[in-house]
Amino acid sequence: MNAQKIVTTVAAIAAGFAANKVIELAWKGVTGHEPPTADDGEISLTELVVFAAVSGAVVAFARTFATRTAGKWLSSGDLTKG
Repeated sequence: MNAQKIVTTVAAIAAGFAANKVIELAWKGVTGHEPPTADDGEISLTELVVFAAVSGAVVAFARTFATRTAGKWLSSGDLTKG
């Protein structure tokens, strides 16, 4: 496996993790309670769908942005030489 694949994969994982944490904090700040989980029987279907849509979109954007940025950084830097 080459260095670019490793770096972009790590960047995507880190961005997804960070985005998930930001979403959790934002959700708690806006709604006043923890994000919904699969075990939460008291959550409305609407709230569950909204949370899933928002979190999925934000995490996908963050991972894509991180992967592209890492790829551009690697292709313009000295790490690909050698």
